Amino acid sequence: MMIFGFSLYDIALYFLVYSCLGWCAEVAYAAVTTGQLVNRGFLNGPVCPIYGFGMVALLLLLAPVRHSLLLTFLGGVLIPSAIELVGGWALYRIYHTRWWDYSDAPFNLGGYICLEFSLIWGLGALFVLRIIHPILAGFLHLMPENIGWIIMLVLYLLYLADLIFTAFTAADLARDLDTLETVADGLRELSDAMTRMVGTKAMDADQRMDEGRLQFKLAKAELRDAAKKYSAREAAATARAMAEEAIRTARQAGEDARLSASEAANAARLAALGTVERTTDQLRLEQLKNELEIRSEEMQAHLHKHSFFGPGRLLRAFPKMRHGARNISLDTLREALRRRK
Repeated sequence: MMIFGFSLYDIALYFLVYSCLGWCAEVAYAAVTTGQLVNRGFLNGPVCPIYGFGMVALLLLLAPVRHSLLLTFLGGVLIPSAIELVGGWALYRIYHTRWWDYSDAPFNLGGYICLEFSLIWGLGALFVLRIIHPILAGFLHLMPENIGWIIMLVLYLLYLADLIFTAFTAADLARDLDTLETVADGLRELSDAMTRMVGTKAMDADQRMDEGRLQFKLAKAELRDAAKKYSAREAAATARAMAEEAIRTARQAGEDARLSASEAANAARLAALGTVERTTDQLRLEQLKNELEIRSEEMQAHLHKHSFFGPGRLLRAFPKMRHGARNISLDTLREALRRRK
């Protein structure tokens, strides 16, 4: 069976080879621009599927116009850009994460593609199709086809296993980033509520506050040890539930604080209700804040634990990823969690 002059064997072989060469190009680009040797692929193995799809599409669709430099260049601009756009959008819909983002680049489309890299794809397509591919194709066809099928079968099985493993890993990472975003929101709400309550807390409650804080310090080490016993999924579920409770509590406390402040003229009522209730509320907020800090620390440690496999590798591979409906960068999220104290 032939498709635009290429057999199924050719298509399967070129997809695999260019997926690997694309990965090599990504690693080399990252090494030159950042000075670090990092696995830049979405998968764990030395492959980038988007390059495989891109080159196969170029070979098939540009075969009729391969003798025209201009049409080859234009096809090299449009076809890879379309694949990058669809791939980026699909990954965002699945994981709510932008694995790459061109929002800061001029003439970008939704942050998924930009003019600068589209032109680079065009020049790259000319170079590869005119110079690299003819040499590479001749070399690859020196291998007997039956041996090639056997080798590709093994490699494609590994490819599929890697894809399945990475899909679950990326889903776990998206879940943890969602949770950390909720935790950061909870910590911000708690800090704001505690700040509002300072002006309404009676002065003679200071001793009660100090006693409560001492108990928190003693309990904090026990809570941290207990948190380490959770699995990653349990830790995320616990942290998210706690953050949501913290947000509800902080907002209620903030409403109470504003109500008390608006009734400041009623000194007798504040004297009766302010001391014990305000102190109890603020101690509860501080307790929630301490617990959320511990959950945040544990989750961040888990995310960065594995630098070669798991979420930690994806974070290293895509340091400029943005997550969630608010399009929050990793640096912004880390800063929000750092400001908790």
